[in-house]
This record gives sequence, C-alpha cells and structure tokens, in this order.
Amino acid sequence: MRVLVVDDNPNSLKSLEVVIADLGHSPTAVTGGEEALVRMRQERFPLVVTDIRMPGMDGLELLTAIKAAPETSSCDVVLITGHGDMETAIEALRKGAYDYLNKPINARELAAVLERAAEHQALLRENQALKAPVEQHVAAATSTLRQDLDHARRLLRERAGLEGVVAASAPMLRLFQETRLFHANPDVPVLLEGETGVGKEVVARAIHFGEGGCDEPFVAINCAAIPAELFEAELFGHDPGAYTGSAPRGAQGKLELAGQGTLFLDEIAELPLTLQPKLLRVLEERTYYRVGGVKRRQFRARVICAANRGLEQLVGEGRFRRDLFHRLKVGHLVIPPLRQRPQDIEALAHHFLKRESVKKRKDFSQISTEAMALLMGHSWPGNVRELEHAIERAVLTCDGPILLPAHLTFLTATEPVACGGATVFPQQAHPLTLPDDGLDLEALITAIVEQALAKFQGNKSRAAAYLGISRFALHRRLQKLGER
Repeated sequence: MRVLVVDDNPNSLKSLEVVIADLGHSPTAVTGGEEALVRMRQERFPLVVTDIRMPGMDGLELLTAIKAAPETSSCDVVLITGHGDMETAIEALRKGAYDYLNKPINARELAAVLERAAEHQALLRENQALKAPVEQHVAAATSTLRQDLDHARRLLRERAGLEGVVAASAPMLRLFQETRLFHANPDVPVLLEGETGVGKEVVARAIHFGEGGCDEPFVAINCAAIPAELFEAELFGHDPGAYTGSAPRGAQGKLELAGQGTLFLDEIAELPLTLQPKLLRVLEERTYYRVGGVKRRQFRARVICAANRGLEQLVGEGRFRRDLFHRLKVGHLVIPPLRQRPQDIEALAHHFLKRESVKKRKDFSQISTEAMALLMGHSWPGNVRELEHAIERAVLTCDGPILLPAHLTFLTATEPVACGGATVFPQQAHPLTLPDDGLDLEALITAIVEQALAKFQGNKSRAAAYLGISRFALHRRLQKLGER
C-alpha cells in the first residue's frame, strides 16, 4: 500500500519512512501539510500518516482538507499526537481520522494500524465495485471480490471481538473506531443515544470487548423493567435484614457483579430521580454502600448508559438531573437511525439472510435487485431490529434460493392514497373498506403509481419493486397515462 508520510521533523520523518518500508509498504515523505496536498493532487495515496503539530498547516487542518475534497475523501488518515492527549484524539476521530498513534510510536502498533487501513481500503474498493451500474456484470466480475470483502469484514469483526457486528457506512465505521478509544479508558462514562433498535447494546459491547476481547463481565440492566422500589437493592445489593422480604444472607448488586468489567444501564431516562444522585456519587467517588450496609465498597467497572430519547430535553423538563447528565456525557456517541445509512441496510440484509438461512436450514443465498430496492426504500422505524425480524420472517415463511419482493409483502406501506376526494388504503391487514359513492379504479391506480414514483424520487426500478410489479409493467402504465 502507498503511504504518504508527513512530518516537519527530518529525523522523525526518516524513521517513519524506514519502518513503513520494512513493513512492506511504499512510503513517500513530505515535510508539511501544504506539500502533502500538492502530492495528493498528483498521485493517489490510500493512507496518510501525519504529525498533528506542524508549522503552517497542522495535522487537523490537513485531515479536514483531505476529507473535504471528493478526490481524496476516501483516503484514510492516521494522526500522530502527544501521549495522553485524549481530547485531540477524539477531535481527530470525529473529523474523520481513521486512527491515531501516540508518541513515541510503537512499531507493533504502527504495523497493526497499517494492516487495518489496508483492509479498510480493500473494503472501500470492493464496495465501490459492487455499485457498478450493470448488476449482472458486477455480480460476475466481482464474485472473487465479494469473498475477499467477506474475509476482510470477518477479520475486522474477529479482531474487535464482535463477530455479529456488520457496518459498511462511513458513520458507523467511524463510530466503531471511537469505541476503541473508550475501551482503553474505562474510567470515562459513556452515553449512547439513538432510536429504539439502532444497536445501542451492540455498541456498548464493542466498547466493553475492544479489539483483544475482555474476560470481565458485561452486566446489563434495563432501567424501565425494574420497579422503582426495588431498583436501589438491584443496583447496590443489600446486607442481611436490610428490609422486609430481603434475602437473609444479603445479596450482591449489579455494581458488585460487574467487577472490573462493564455496567450497562439501558433506558437510563427511566432511572428514578431518587437514585440519580447516588449513581452520580458512584461515578465521582468510585465507591458505594449496599442497602442497609456500613462497609464502603470499591466500584471498578466502566459505566455505559443508553437512551432512546434526548436526555437534554428531559433535563430541561426537570425529569433528569443536569449534573448526572453532564457526567455521563463525557463520552457521548449518537447512533444514526438505519434509514440514514443505506449502505448498512444492504450489508445487514445479506448478513441476516445468511445467518437465518443456516439456522432454519433454508437455501437462501441471494437478494434480488427488486427485493433490495424494496428494503432500501423502507423507512425502518424499528431500525436494525426491524430489519433483522423482517429477514427472519421471510426466511421462515418462504423458500429460496433468491429473496424476492413477493417474500416481503408484509413490508408494503399502508399509507392512504387520495382519490377523487376519498381516502383509500391500497393494502391493509383487515378487509378493504370502499367509499359509498363509488370508486374510480383507474384514478386510484394512477394515484398509487404517481405516489410510488414520488416516494422514490422518480426511480422506476424502486417504484416497481415497491408496487410488486415488473419495471416493464410500470413502463406500460406510464405510457397509458401519457396517452390520456
């Protein structure tokens, strides 16, 4: 892989160049950010390794310029920063950096970063190949590339300890890079926000396991599922005889069970207000007492919280403590909904189809172009969880080897269609109700076709897949409309 190395220090620059060459890559050395941009206009570099502190254009400015230009935006950038400068590292990752390295540079860490970057670049190239306009030609020309892509993804997931994670979109790839940063800093609490079903617990587990795995426990609590009067004992545990009905020998709480692992508090917005200052004290002092106990106990686990609605709004309404909110927000990740990352829809759909086909002993191996268009066009209000259940249902009730639009009819929207002053539902789970004063069938079909085209911004293939008809049939219908 060709690597552009940027550093204003000649000695550091030469050392990096030698090490990268010894690792089997092809380095090109420049002494500043402006010179780096000139070279990148002349040649293609999949990876840039740059010092962050340089006169003139520094590393962060160079990163911003690379990501802003369409011809270089796919380039991965690794920044070299001072040891322990976590704030700068987080800023770099949020601006699109692939990774960062602390000074002095460890040769093994550099080798691992270069290997991951090479795999990521292969993933980007293969994804681009899959988007070629002629689907049959792409399928034939990239069958080997698909295998390489699957292999690269599998290696990435295995090294992260997250074999079940599938991420192809740039926002999710960057997000999972940030999880490595939080894994390395267990004292930093993390707040995950996102709609129901986006995969907040998956991200929490990514933080917990990191790249090399973790033998410590991952303890999850759903704050909405525990009665308020039992929550304190559930969280802190209790000593013998602490309250009526308590276990005679006492009991460990989730804080204690988490050990040096992770305590995951899902639906943190439902944490009772009376317990919020106690949780804040645990985060601040890293100690706690059991209910009815007098012995101070140490708390060593990391805390990850998740919310499917904006905590900041709840703070303004007085339903969540401001001081606890700001303490939890030291590490803050917002997981975008599935509808905002279509690349993940395709990757997840193939992943779930393969998994469910094996589990249910079916022979599904492909998703037709029309079925994929239907999946891509769905709004997925239930996010990843809804997509997973949709594929499971299709595999359960149908036979392969190709997933077709007919297998996904339950996804068809039930939005009403306006026709001649009446509102008609084209598909419903219950019997169709017709207007009393008659129905113009041609007008209804015309309205449905027009709204389907509008829904997909004029894309006839996706509109036809959505309507469950062929593109030729849609074309004939449009011709008929034009003749009227």
